[in-house]
Amino acid sequence: MRRELILKAVQENPGISYNEIVRHTDLSNGVVTHYLIQLMDTKKIEKYGKSRPKYFLTNVEQKDKETIAILRNNTNFMIINLLLKSKSPLLADEISKTIKKSSSTVSVILKKLQKKNIVEREILNRKTKLTSDIGYAISNKEFLKEIFSRYNIQ
Repeated sequence: MRRELILKAVQENPGISYNEIVRHTDLSNGVVTHYLIQLMDTKKIEKYGKSRPKYFLTNVEQKDKETIAILRNNTNFMIINLLLKSKSPLLADEISKTIKKSSSTVSVILKKLQKKNIVEREILNRKTKLTSDIGYAISNKEFLKEIFSRYNIQ
């Protein structure tokens, strides 16, 4: 019963964190740890990442795991979702104002998303200063839309 509850939490929320499993199942830390170890030993689920691991069913592809783990961060999700909905590239300060996060936070996340090939930079030729004229857009909208629908990410 408890094992199935944890398995269902992971199945319904790919990339779920340990603390989210505890909150979602309303089980104690010890019980969650015990059953997570059992589920990993029987290869039903696997842990992805080291510092803040996420849990997935074993049939989730590696590239999907990487993308979902990124999307599980709320600020990353807000930026990606905003760029997905945008018809044209957005400036970093436009993103910052829209999602109400500091420009430094947005800048750091955009660089990380760029390294993961989720976001790409584009020179917009709107302003005379080149550094403030760089727009950001999603590299592969179809892939991300498929991830959102396949894994029911909202």
